[in-house]
Amino acid sequence: MENIPRLKNILAFLLLLSGLCAQAVQAQEVSSRTYTLKDGSTLTYQKPGFWRTMGAGPADIGTFVADSFKKENLPWVAAVAASTLILIEYDQKLYNNARRAGRKLSISSEDKTKTYIKIGGVSAFRGPSDLGSALYFIGDGWISIGLFGYFKTHGWLKDDWRASQTGNQLAEGLIATGLVTEVMKNITGRETPSAASGKGGVWRMFPGFKEYVAHRTRYDAFPSGHLATGVMTVTIMAENYPDNKYIKPIGYTLLAGLSFQMMNNGVHWASDYPLGIAVGYGLGKAIASHGRTAARRAGPKTGAQALTFAPYLSPYGGLGAGLAYKF
Repeated sequence: MENIPRLKNILAFLLLLSGLCAQAVQAQEVSSRTYTLKDGSTLTYQKPGFWRTMGAGPADIGTFVADSFKKENLPWVAAVAASTLILIEYDQKLYNNARRAGRKLSISSEDKTKTYIKIGGVSAFRGPSDLGSALYFIGDGWISIGLFGYFKTHGWLKDDWRASQTGNQLAEGLIATGLVTEVMKNITGRETPSAASGKGGVWRMFPGFKEYVAHRTRYDAFPSGHLATGVMTVTIMAENYPDNKYIKPIGYTLLAGLSFQMMNNGVHWASDYPLGIAVGYGLGKAIASHGRTAARRAGPKTGAQALTFAPYLSPYGGLGAGLAYKF
């Protein structure tokens, strides 16, 4: 599925160019709205402007890069690098175990998505037709597009600036995540499991644009763009709705299923995931901070603030989730 250029990717790049052209257009209004959360903290939003948000994309990517190498974030950079190196050592075993588990659970390892919408004879939308393709579809950009439509429609009907801005940020995040991960894939040139010519896949750095497009499965495994897109989506929603306790548990559980299926269908190795997660989370945080101001009431962390949930992948082939409570 990832080796076929998609109409939505073309539209996304055109949208980015339009956003850059519109970046110089500034809003006349300086009004804002403040939303009070359950814990007494507040989120203040400027009047949403779709093209202003799109135009902020390059700056937000720059913020993500700069924040990644701040002194306080270097331990996280080291953790991503270390976990990637460890997983590379176990990649082949993890891949084999995922395929074995897929067969045992009767989850197909084949691409069984179907074309549901065509425009001019060209497939405009491919969707899932079974459990395996549904799990893989979780990280597809169409999920972010659908959520963008939901938040924008809700924001318009209810005159809700927070919802509208969340939708704008999801659209920006889809473009920014696609750009960043595509650049990284073009640099690293790692084989996908399905196209691997050696244990753990061969790395051929800087394959060249024409070669990359012609033979994507030879070069586009690292990092996972699907997982980066999924994490970005969950992060933006969680940042804008921090008092909704269901976003992270449900989101991360679905992403754990996506992570398993991408190994089961031979699209990714486990070591493609740490950087994908970091890219999605970092971009999500940078984008969510744009166009709003957060003010948190002083005091001890409570319940949903202190409790965090995250999926994990064991080096022995197991998938699970962890809970942590900060005292």
